[in-house]
Amino acid sequence: MSESLLALQERPALPDTLSADLQPLPGHPAAYLGEGAAARLGSVIEALGGRRVLFVHGPTSYRRSGVGELVERWAGRYRVEHFDGVRPNPRIAQVREGVALARRFGPDVVVGVGGGSSLDVAKAVAVLGAQPADPLDCLRDPGLVTRPRSAALVLLPTTAGSGSEMTRFATVYVEGRKHSLDLAQARADLVLVDPRLTSSLPRRDSVASGLDALAQAVESYWSVSADAGSRALARAALERLLPPLAHAARTGSFTDPGVRTGLAHGASLAGAAIDLTRTTAAHALSYELTARLGLAHGTAVALHLDWLMARHAALTEAECRHPEGAPGVRRRVETVQRLAEEATGGSVELLVRRLLTLGGQPAGLRELALPARSWRQPLTAALASNRAGNNPCVLTEDDVLRFLV
Repeated sequence: MSESLLALQERPALPDTLSADLQPLPGHPAAYLGEGAAARLGSVIEALGGRRVLFVHGPTSYRRSGVGELVERWAGRYRVEHFDGVRPNPRIAQVREGVALARRFGPDVVVGVGGGSSLDVAKAVAVLGAQPADPLDCLRDPGLVTRPRSAALVLLPTTAGSGSEMTRFATVYVEGRKHSLDLAQARADLVLVDPRLTSSLPRRDSVASGLDALAQAVESYWSVSADAGSRALARAALERLLPPLAHAARTGSFTDPGVRTGLAHGASLAGAAIDLTRTTAAHALSYELTARLGLAHGTAVALHLDWLMARHAALTEAECRHPEGAPGVRRRVETVQRLAEEATGGSVELLVRRLLTLGGQPAGLRELALPARSWRQPLTAALASNRAGNNPCVLTEDDVLRFLV
């Protein structure tokens, strides 16, 4: 395997024209936004000194987004390999397969292309491919990650929603349970956010990814771990996400270039915000819906964000764990709702339900008609998670079951 490219001081500088031609994104040392940004990938790999390039993606996103066509123009200059086994909500078997390929191939650059699942797997493959331990053991015990990754990591999102391109963590499912690889070296060395890559995304996927970004921004804004910097990122994300989401809900379309750019920008800002704070209860409670019912991640998160808005608006001091107290949390909710009213003419909840309907999804948890008996144990685990502990309101199983069944 090639010499480590992890340390910036050991790597050739990225092209100076990146910051001149593209918009730098706050919250990441080398993330850029702009129409046509993906076309810069070839020059970036050359600047990184790459010779062996591993692309990580799903079966459709690489071609559908247009990245495949761009890569064909310069791929002949490099040894190129593909891991195209990523599926939504990736399981440990996919990560193991990708890691095995990386260990055989020995890339000096790993490029993740796709939605959150593809980017998460790319991060996991880049980091865990350099470790002697089994990927599952590393997920369960981060202390086993003892070596720096030996490949530079470049990410190109083809959805506007996961924010994974901006974070240092990756989600992997093990026996139906969500595990998170949360390490500094899982943060990408370079991110290219090109709104054009989202233009071929099906409407249902556009809805789910947009709702995920919206939830990330809201959750980061009210998070127990929030500070002035993260709140600024979360608010900026909301200001960029709400108008295009309202436009999509009104017109039924995500094809407008301005909508795509606004969502891509807002989603990356939301990702940068949760990289600082992590998410809260809407995400903690969503994973079981995804694992057991197969709901898209953004759909599952939005179904919980819907009722959590009102729950947090009525927060009392006795059930508050936020350092600013219940009044501070209620002010955060009021700010979010004011931004939603200005951008959409209605509440966050109304926007969420309209978008869920647009995506052909249930507009509320009760539409799922879930039996309480089979959900109580998973709720206990979800409410004991770090994400739930980051929530400003102390929630009980009965709180959730009131809306779930």
